[in-house]
Amino acid sequence: MRIAHFIGTLKKEDGVAKVVLMLVAEARKAGHETVIVTGWAEDPTVSPVPLITIPSVTFPLYREYRMPLFGYRAFKKELDAFNPDVLHVHSPDGSAWAARKYAKQTGIPAVITHHTDFPKYLQYYHISFLKPLVWWYLRLLYNRMSAVTTPSSVTAEDLARHGIRSPIAQTWGIDFSVFDPKRKSAEWRKKVAGAGNIVLCVCRLTWEKDLRTLAAAYMKLRAERDDFVMVVAGDGPARAELEKLMPGAMFLGRLDWKMLAEVYASSDIFLSPSTTETFGNVVIEAMASGCVPVAANEGGPKDIVLEGKTGFLTKPRDAEDSYEKTKLLLDNSKKRAAMRTAGLKHAQTFTWSNVFSSLLVLYQRLR
Repeated sequence: MRIAHFIGTLKKEDGVAKVVLMLVAEARKAGHETVIVTGWAEDPTVSPVPLITIPSVTFPLYREYRMPLFGYRAFKKELDAFNPDVLHVHSPDGSAWAARKYAKQTGIPAVITHHTDFPKYLQYYHISFLKPLVWWYLRLLYNRMSAVTTPSSVTAEDLARHGIRSPIAQTWGIDFSVFDPKRKSAEWRKKVAGAGNIVLCVCRLTWEKDLRTLAAAYMKLRAERDDFVMVVAGDGPARAELEKLMPGAMFLGRLDWKMLAEVYASSDIFLSPSTTETFGNVVIEAMASGCVPVAANEGGPKDIVLEGKTGFLTKPRDAEDSYEKTKLLLDNSKKRAAMRTAGLKHAQTFTWSNVFSSLLVLYQRLR
């Protein structure tokens, strides 16, 4: 099968880009051909398959991302030469409408995946009044596609409640060659925390990741104990202010995959307060690395964390609950060890080969 993936920005640390690249890798393993159509690739060498670049403009709310323009003429000739059997769209921007038009004119099915909870993001930019308009736009686009997928049952239910027809919950996987507890570094742990514990957060540093909840939980822990170090990995426009809100925390910035995997495996507790995750790549990455998650009980993490067994789910946007669950794990090393073992086992069910096999069945059904 010949598969064309559409993504607005191919940015290697971005969760959606990671998904696309893993789907491409699995397709190649299975003998299928793929191409990626994008408005901008931060580093074209991250793609093992040909890239078709289309015109784009900077996204005003987050200037590290670009938005492809409407219209398919910019890629039609190259895509015709590739002769795809199915289009898989990953960004609800101009590239999605262009893909839909191309699909309609050629009779090729187009699948779209809802990766990002854009309606929920609006409150963090103080424009919640636009939420009905955003849902109208998503209905307009998604209901014109051959199929709509999203990586968690919780998000699929939310889409259905807002008028998206027959959304399919299709979870994502984990790259076990990267995220592995064997990457633990005793040297790094000692350098960072001495004999203490490490509480880790990995995310883009943007306010829609509920970073104020993270900061409040951390400050409450810091006020009463000194047996842990808070480590934050990632970068973004909120970093400067967050560093002021979290004195004493260690900010690592953006890490390459090797260092990120080492940091995961060398940490004890993964604190993820974000309530806007449609899946939660970082939560499963932490779990697969042996780092016990404390994640918000909203969105994708609800499908990943087995409450009380592989980690804890906290009340959304509740710093007190995040503090309490993290404190419990800091105080109880036996419970933490049991959750770590259960989490490692549970993470093994999230394989990319299974993900691609399920998508392949969908692609074939739509042809």
